[in-house]
Amino acid sequence: MNTKKQYAQNLLDFLNNAPTAFQSNDELVKMLDAAGAIQLNEGDAWDIEKGKSYYFTKEGTQCAAFRICGDPRETGFRIGAAHQDAPGFRIKTVPSKIDLGIERMTLEGYGGLIVHGWLDRPLGLAGRVFVKDENGDAKAVNVNIKKPLLIIPSAAIHVVKGVNDGAKFNIQTELLPFFAQNSEGKPKFLSYLAEYMGVNASDILSFELAPYEVFDGCFVGANEEFISVARLDDASMAYATMAGFIECKDDCGASDIAVAFDHEECGSNSNRGARCNTIMQIIDRICEKLGYTAEDKYRALSKTIALSADMAHATHPSYPANHEMALPVYLNKGPVLKLSYTQSYATSSRGTAVFKLLCENNGIPYQIFNNRSDVKGGGTIGPILSAEHGILTIDIGNPSLSMHAVRELGGTDDCYYMTKLFYAFFKA
Repeated sequence: MNTKKQYAQNLLDFLNNAPTAFQSNDELVKMLDAAGAIQLNEGDAWDIEKGKSYYFTKEGTQCAAFRICGDPRETGFRIGAAHQDAPGFRIKTVPSKIDLGIERMTLEGYGGLIVHGWLDRPLGLAGRVFVKDENGDAKAVNVNIKKPLLIIPSAAIHVVKGVNDGAKFNIQTELLPFFAQNSEGKPKFLSYLAEYMGVNASDILSFELAPYEVFDGCFVGANEEFISVARLDDASMAYATMAGFIECKDDCGASDIAVAFDHEECGSNSNRGARCNTIMQIIDRICEKLGYTAEDKYRALSKTIALSADMAHATHPSYPANHEMALPVYLNKGPVLKLSYTQSYATSSRGTAVFKLLCENNGIPYQIFNNRSDVKGGGTIGPILSAEHGILTIDIGNPSLSMHAVRELGGTDDCYYMTKLFYAFFKA
């Protein structure tokens, strides 16, 4: 297997083990542990040294790693940031109901998902459950039921004549995954979950659970030049950010921070989203350990650069009129620089110059993305980082198709290019 394909296989392995942000966080922690990074706790006093890598997690879905190299007053910080939540469904507080002898799960939509791909597809279930432990306290348990447990059957064309017209669905009434036949009138899902976890149903306190595409991601194409997998957007960028941080652990040239956030798909307003205090907490605590004054910190921030990594739209050959054809974007052609004067992307002209030089000096191919002038594109965490911290921020991402679908399509070579970009960025 060539190097680029091996990087893609590593990404597939990561995503296959990470059906929700909880499992993604676990996988990032495994990567950091294997690289010798030292785990910290927010509530403890930090004993940190230059040249060593550290990390901490928050609420099970945010992972932040950092290290101090050199003097941040002179070199600033290099910040890589992505998010690891993805559009999809979440199980509601009352998780199931019975209709016509079928126990079905109740769902809430999360983020801007493409709905129709979820129908007629065997689904697993994963997330986090809080249970009472032996002392009567709350204990968090990450759960991954990786089997065809649920399915949302579509309506036959003979029953709903216009089923192909517009493909609109009511999540409350129409998109309820089948869980089991149940003629007894009492839902059994929580009992099933408790038995799976080896606890009593009465010990389940709360849960954050999501159905997911149960079949693993894979290579696609005559030459396996594509990858088809769930949660490319944006767990793959969280992976590449952290992989680049780890590869650079013995070769860093500035003080580095790598963060995988949660809740970008619904606005980043949480204690683990990009609007939280994690990045500034790391910077403040580093500066305190280094004996910096407030002026020293702002000197460091003035030299700081952030890469905000979120998947980018490749140009779809079936819909060329929906793209800016002066700047077509291709799979397997390298990272994409995202630009918008409306500040839906944070990249400035200075940021563009920095990005181009970084790629050209390290032999990394790159592409540039603009939306059509009459189309409003999506947003990223880039403008949040730029405004909240007053730092130069560059919005980038790997090209993809089927963004926000149950499975998304990417290029086999692109994980390698993005990881090497982050390696070069952290080394710079």
